[in-house]
Amino acid sequence: MIINFSLARLTLIFLLVVLFPLVQNQWLNLYLFNINNFTIYKTLYFFSGLICPILVCINSLNIFTYYKFSIKKNTQITGLSLLLTTVTVLISLSTIIFSYFFINLKIFLYLFISDNKYFLNYDIEKVIFFVVILSIFLIFKKIKFIIKKIVLLNFIMISVLIWYIKINNIIFDNSIIFKNIFKFENINFINLIFLLSAEILFYLWSYISYESYLSDWSVPILHKNQIIPILKIVIFYLFIFLYYSILYN
Repeated sequence: MIINFSLARLTLIFLLVVLFPLVQNQWLNLYLFNINNFTIYKTLYFFSGLICPILVCINSLNIFTYYKFSIKKNTQITGLSLLLTTVTVLISLSTIIFSYFFINLKIFLYLFISDNKYFLNYDIEKVIFFVVILSIFLIFKKIKFIIKKIVLLNFIMISVLIWYIKINNIIFDNSIIFKNIFKFENINFINLIFLLSAEILFYLWSYISYESYLSDWSVPILHKNQIIPILKIVIFYLFIFLYYSILYN
């Protein structure tokens, strides 16, 4: 349903994940060897940092966004259980999305605005307000897809900012991101963890809100074939984790 593990696709993933970061590091070495002159390797290295984020977003849009489910009359989730499940998934997805945007904004302000008064605080009252607003928007099908696209755009923006920090050797203050809960040296993995969490929760929300499930107030329990796509999402992003592990090793 989500990823067709053909030989061609596995070969492409292997080349991207294992060989491409090695090529990128080689371009960097060639550029540093002749740092005082303009070289094609500098350009190649700078633009190579965009390739993986763009491919991740293309893959997510094409495969992890517009889900279709086969309707089977198995055990149904109804009543209070459905209410709790719906609220949990919806609030969790909204919280992840808001926090993800918040990280991007904090990094951007830290890099390009020197005045500390612009550094945002994680105010719980504001968080609740925006999470509720996001939850309401996610109920609507078309807006749900727009939000998903904005999340992917946010992923690219964070990836570009991280790449900018790396190639310019900028020292980043760990306290900027959630008061030292996350360390900046792990920012690529934090970026991926947020996107992976959003992908899984988006899948679950797509299932719960599929067609007339919520209007009928009855959602079938996920069966094996509908859990496998979640595993495939995880496997795909594990490959991307591996890519960044090799690149920044």
